[in-house]
Amino acid sequence: MKSVSLYTCAPQLSNDMAEVLRLYMGNITLLVNEAGGDFCITHTEEIKENQRLVSACMEGKTVQESADLTGDEVIDKRLRRRMAKLCIYSLMKAHFGFTPPWGSLTGIRPTRLVYAEMEKGRTLDEASAQVQRIFDVSSEKLSVMRDIITVQQTLPVPQQDEIDIYIGIPFCVSRCAYCSFLSGEVGNGKLLTPYVDALEREIQLSLRLLEEKQLRPRAFYMGGGTPTSLPAPLLARVLTAARPLMERCSEVTVEAGRPDTIDRDKLQALLDARVTRISVNPQTMHDETLQRIGRHHTCKQTEDAYRLARDMGFDHINMDLIAGLPGENLSMFRQTLDWLRDLSPESMTVHTLSIKRASLLHLWEAQLPDGDMVADMVRAGAAAAKEMQMEPYYLYRQKYMAGNQENVGYALKDHACLYNIDMMEETANVLAMGAGAASKRLFDRKGFIKRAFNVSDICQYIDRVEEMAQRKRELWEMAEEDAKEETKEGTVLS
Repeated sequence: MKSVSLYTCAPQLSNDMAEVLRLYMGNITLLVNEAGGDFCITHTEEIKENQRLVSACMEGKTVQESADLTGDEVIDKRLRRRMAKLCIYSLMKAHFGFTPPWGSLTGIRPTRLVYAEMEKGRTLDEASAQVQRIFDVSSEKLSVMRDIITVQQTLPVPQQDEIDIYIGIPFCVSRCAYCSFLSGEVGNGKLLTPYVDALEREIQLSLRLLEEKQLRPRAFYMGGGTPTSLPAPLLARVLTAARPLMERCSEVTVEAGRPDTIDRDKLQALLDARVTRISVNPQTMHDETLQRIGRHHTCKQTEDAYRLARDMGFDHINMDLIAGLPGENLSMFRQTLDWLRDLSPESMTVHTLSIKRASLLHLWEAQLPDGDMVADMVRAGAAAAKEMQMEPYYLYRQKYMAGNQENVGYALKDHACLYNIDMMEETANVLAMGAGAASKRLFDRKGFIKRAFNVSDICQYIDRVEEMAQRKRELWEMAEEDAKEETKEGTVLS
């Protein structure tokens, strides 16, 4: 692992600069204002004549950036971070001599940058060109963003009194090796009933808040974990409690993700609750890979679960795939795409493997496909989606993604998932229930968001569910000026 000595007058920006360094150096140890690194970088900044001047230097190469101050504290703070990252990016590009596909971008929502430029009065073409100019995004990735925004502009926009609903089931039958989500294994099942008891209570209190604040549910999503890891009677209890929320939404999604958790009784419970969209997620069709990554099911189980759901009447099934799994190559990924095409789901998401230290996959880094191969896998996914007449409708990125790629959701016409779009573009309020869930409120001020987090520990959640409901109430009773002041002081509802 490489180490970098970063000498900076703004150590609070060191994490932002480290994100850019990782685009070129992979996982690094950052030494802030300390000697001993394999590379030594000096970062400086100053304000002169109402301008911020930034420079970065390494091994005799120096790059500089400058920008006018706006006088808006929030905007200038964002620009300061951006300038530090852009300066380090220019330095790395000059030193290593290549351009990552997403240029200097490290954030998870790149389409928001295009939307921000469009809000200034620019057309999509003009906004796209501006983002490419500033952040050095490749034409290939820019085209993906343009296609996604074009699709999104045909869909209903969240209204001020609308809200998305999220319910989290933080249990799985086993933990996938790539997983970094806050979830626990079902184990002996002793926590399942107490968890559902607490969740029912939080749903009741959330319904009361919803009515008091006159909020209209827009899209419903139950995720996790794996909701179908619950036994059918407990799953039915959650769905019954949430029914008053679900029946008022234009779409209702439940992640039935793990094929080895799906059976007729659980699918019937989903049908009885009028769920409109489910996910049956294979990730890959190759049994040896499935075993390697800890998904203790087979390709045949995926096919059986999919066909059972189809036979029972589900007319929108989503399937997720992962590009870059250990031991796989481009040919294997194409085989999975061909297999999925024969099943004919209404939507699919092509994820790029993201190696988190909270997961186990870092143990298999030597078996992972290289960045160029992963890029070809992502392109193959896009080509397969086009052959299936699917359009890209949302994307997001994560840290430590193989090949610096992205996750893209594709869907047939009229099958885009509104909830996914709302989450990625951060355009809707969210009322979230369950351990580790995060409620979100968008204030009138553009770009200003406040969140209330539920505790992630399942036992703590069970014991403190009333407090979790109160956190949401406080969030929705908070005035915008109070929220801004609290954020400025560095406090959060957590």
